[in-house]
Amino acid sequence: MRGHSRRRRGRWAGGASLILFLSLASRPAVGADVDKDVAGAHREYRCTPEVKHECSVERCEKTAHGFQDVESFIYDTRTGKISACLWTNCYAGAATLFKDAVSGTTTAIARLKPAAHPGNEPITVSLTVDDAGMEGRGGAKEDESGKGDKGSESRFTAVWGYGSNRLTFDMGRCALRHVR
Repeated sequence: MRGHSRRRRGRWAGGASLILFLSLASRPAVGADVDKDVAGAHREYRCTPEVKHECSVERCEKTAHGFQDVESFIYDTRTGKISACLWTNCYAGAATLFKDAVSGTTTAIARLKPAAHPGNEPITVSLTVDDAGMEGRGGAKEDESGKGDKGSESRFTAVWGYGSNRLTFDMGRCALRHVR
């Protein structure tokens, strides 16, 4: 009886391992790959929030005014870095990239170090961008600096201020700039 029972557990463990492997293999691509658009240019996502939610265990509070000029997020595919300016400090760090073809989104997540006030604590930021408008299909025009093409806009969600009982998330639009 015991030998028969062990054989069943062994088969179950092997099957579970196979299921785990297949589920991980079908997940979005993960990595710090340098991302280029169809034309081979690097992209820079410049994201400005329109609305912010500050959430705790009890509730979320929505803010729609008075913060847009002091919060912004940038993801640069050439460097693989996210930067975030949040009120009185700016932060930057190398990101891990998750692409999800099913939802059409790209998420960059990183632990960002403070730049303006180095004594502040690092923060974790995730930036999820809807790729639908970000592939340069929006009628690219020359940007003001002459250094690249201006692409279309797309929606984004940025999450920061992570804690065991709180977080903040901003939602808005990203402008795409092609950098050669």
